[in-house]
Amino acid sequence: MSDVKEKLLDFFYSIPRVLFINFFKLFVRIRVINLKKIPKDHSAILAINHTTGADPIILLGAVGKKIYFIASAKNFGSRFTDFFMRKFTNSLPVYKEGTMRNSSTFKELFLISKKDRVLFGIFPEGKLNKKGKLEQFHKGAAYLSYKTRLPIIPVYIHNLRPGVSPDSFIARRNVAEGITSIIANTSRKINILVGDPIHMTAEKIVSDFSGVARASNYKAAIKEINSALAQEFNELEEEADHIFGAGASR
Repeated sequence: MSDVKEKLLDFFYSIPRVLFINFFKLFVRIRVINLKKIPKDHSAILAINHTTGADPIILLGAVGKKIYFIASAKNFGSRFTDFFMRKFTNSLPVYKEGTMRNSSTFKELFLISKKDRVLFGIFPEGKLNKKGKLEQFHKGAAYLSYKTRLPIIPVYIHNLRPGVSPDSFIARRNVAEGITSIIANTSRKINILVGDPIHMTAEKIVSDFSGVARASNYKAAIKEINSALAQEFNELEEEADHIFGAGASR
């Protein structure tokens, strides 16, 4: 009975999200290149560059599927924001400091990953980046891929208006920044490029290090997956500049 209640609640909480995303799509022109690379029959991790707080809404509108996002714990600071992030945006908190606090989040992620056809969304830059060029990636996506054995699919969002200055008052208020970014990108033609899944690399690494407990090997596996991800993103960035012009903003 509890499972039925939980499914009904999930359906109820999803209604505002679905309505808003479809309304937003009426005013934003989103072009997706290689959407077929996002699997329909198995789970995957979507690694996304992070320019504005509107990025999850744009991606949900483009993909048309439920995505569990992994977000900074600072977005879950109050009871209201915690409830909103979890129920309305399908987000789970990750703490940058105090990794022990992340144990419950990763436990939940691993339980979700056992389901069929689940998509996770993670921003490897770790923060909003309005500078126009990719910054160094954190290893969270690589770690999740290593632990769940799910492929990582790089998703590059191109030609976004970055919105307000990162040093402004609004930028320091996540909800306000997100709303402002949604408004700023209304009627914008946004390009989304989907890269090749980093799947064989991850599987090969897991196979190579299976049964080996040394920390150095574990770190090497994570580093190799993360390097492959960064390389894929650099190629997508170059492809976007070639197709749509380097003068277009992210």
